[in-house]
Amino acid sequence: MKQVLLINPQPVVLKDIFAESIMYHNPPLGLGYLASAIRKKGFTVDLCDIGPERMLITDLLKKIEENQVKVVGISSFIANHGNGIRIAKHIKEKLPYIKIVMGGPQASFIPEEVLKSGCIDVVSLFEGEVTLPEIIDAFINDKPLDDITGICFIKDGEFVKTAPRTVIENIDHIDFPAWDLIKIDKYVQPGIILTGRGCPYKCIFCAASVVSGARYRIRSTKNVVDEIEYLHNVYNLKNFFFADDTFTADENHCIDICREIRRRGLKIKWEAEARANTVNDRVVSEMAKAGCMHVQIGAESGDNNILKTIGKNITTKTIEKAVKTFLAHGISVVCSFIIGNPDDTKETISKTIEFSLKLKNLAPNKYCSLKYALLTPLPGTPVYTDREKLGVKLITSNWDKFTFYDPIIETKHLTKRDLQNEYARAWTSYTAGRLVVDEQNNLVNMNQ
Repeated sequence: MKQVLLINPQPVVLKDIFAESIMYHNPPLGLGYLASAIRKKGFTVDLCDIGPERMLITDLLKKIEENQVKVVGISSFIANHGNGIRIAKHIKEKLPYIKIVMGGPQASFIPEEVLKSGCIDVVSLFEGEVTLPEIIDAFINDKPLDDITGICFIKDGEFVKTAPRTVIENIDHIDFPAWDLIKIDKYVQPGIILTGRGCPYKCIFCAASVVSGARYRIRSTKNVVDEIEYLHNVYNLKNFFFADDTFTADENHCIDICREIRRRGLKIKWEAEARANTVNDRVVSEMAKAGCMHVQIGAESGDNNILKTIGKNITTKTIEKAVKTFLAHGISVVCSFIIGNPDDTKETISKTIEFSLKLKNLAPNKYCSLKYALLTPLPGTPVYTDREKLGVKLITSNWDKFTFYDPIIETKHLTKRDLQNEYARAWTSYTAGRLVVDEQNNLVNMNQ
């Protein structure tokens, strides 16, 4: 018997253009944390990751019935939100007595829409390790929901949003994820670690500072490396992804972890997210010596005015210097760029493509790769909430279309067709190794 079942729905996006192994690269770390918190409060829990476990809805319903599950929790982010709602509807149709909670960034920003679907009982807002066990306790022990902070629900036909819940200040108090519930062998890179939560930066296309707090709450060095050592020793994991929004945001935190990894003699390889203005030779040297092999840098644009207007507040010079520093220490880099920023024109996008190719060719004997994505306004981001002021027009409300490779906006300078062409031109230029000029405006989206 399992009182609670946590579900990570299969992503809707990317499945047609990338291998499933890319979609299921890492385990659902958030659900692992929630499972630990639920068990700590005395409830029994299991976890299902629908995609890698290749579960059908019939399999899921059978599992719920056989385990006498009372509460189902469903993870919601932009890539899997549509499937999460569809799963909830199936459960409610076949097993109407099951209580269903939805949480995660997507549901947290659109709780009223989620509840109007008619298949979700409660939306748990943002950080859930304290909130979700309280919801479960209320459902299982027939207690009222009204006094639980940080949730939304329907009462007497009216939408109710309780007082906000404060973030967990000392995240060392959160138990390690329930790794025993995660099917390690289903993932390309099962080793995933979160060394801190939150982001101190305010890029207009990103909701990280709202989701996890506008400051970087860090775990202690011992707590982080204890978990790495546990996964290394118990599950023989040797490759890790440090999943912080910006692992290099706190220089001392980054360096301390690197040095502790070396002090314990952990022979691991790892990758992380970095920000160009937080990088210097001292930090990168420590990262390399501790086993860092790869980083991703959000470069976003090759035009300094665009970088300023999107809130990145760095320059192309800063980005180039950071890439050179990583390459000099033998760490490969992928630079990600956004096509279709609110003030982008065909000319600024040409600058972005040219700059990206320059980065790619910085060191012929080292490795720098590129990624391009179309601007996709996500709920909670300024580019979504302030889109009219920014001259951004949404052309669909279907969350399944928010793929980052299909245009779902038009801007004051670029039509949907323009965005299709510019996105294709970026990837074509990368493949060709030179800027491709589209004088006839006849490029087509590569994925159509």
